[in-house]
Amino acid sequence: MQKNNITSTLLLAAAMLCPLSVFAQQTSATADIQDLASSPRWLTTKVYIEGAPQTDVKEKYPGVVGISTWDPERNRYEFFYTDTGESKYDNGGGGYFFVTGDQKTHVLVPDMGTTKTVVRRLETLSSNEFTYSREVPRDMKENNPPVRIYVVHAPYTGTVVTKSAIKPDTNTN
Repeated sequence: MQKNNITSTLLLAAAMLCPLSVFAQQTSATADIQDLASSPRWLTTKVYIEGAPQTDVKEKYPGVVGISTWDPERNRYEFFYTDTGESKYDNGGGGYFFVTGDQKTHVLVPDMGTTKTVVRRLETLSSNEFTYSREVPRDMKENNPPVRIYVVHAPYTGTVVTKSAIKPDTNTN
C-alpha cells in the first residue's frame, strides 16, 4: 500500500510540474470543413500517383472521378457522373462523412454498396481546392500493388445538372 501512495504522489507531482500543453497535441489549421460548403458542387480536375504530380491519370481511375456535393451541416455527401449528372448513390456514392479532429483524415460511410468505409488523407481543403489521397490497387485492378493516388477537385461551374438520389431527412429537430 505504501508503494502505491508514493507512486501516486510522484505521478501527481510530475503532472503538476509539467504544463498541460506538453500533453496536449497541437492541431494544425490544415483544413476547415466549412470550405466544403464554399461550393455547392466540386469537380475532379486531376488524379495523379504519388511522386508524379505532373502526370494526370484520371482515365485509369474512373471510380474516383466525378462531380460531388458535400453538406457539412448534415455530414452528407453524394457523387455524380460528369457526363450525365446521374447519381452514383446506389453504388456507394452517397452517405455520411466526417473529418477527424486533427483535420487530417476524411472518412466516408456510404449508405449503400459493398464498401463500408473509405478512409482518405486530407491534403488540401480551401474554398478553391479540395484534394485527398488514399492507397488503392494500381489502375484500380485487384491484385495489383498498391499506390497512393491524389484526387484534386475544384468548384464546379459547368452546365451538367445533378439530381440527388438521397432522400431528405424527415426527422429534423
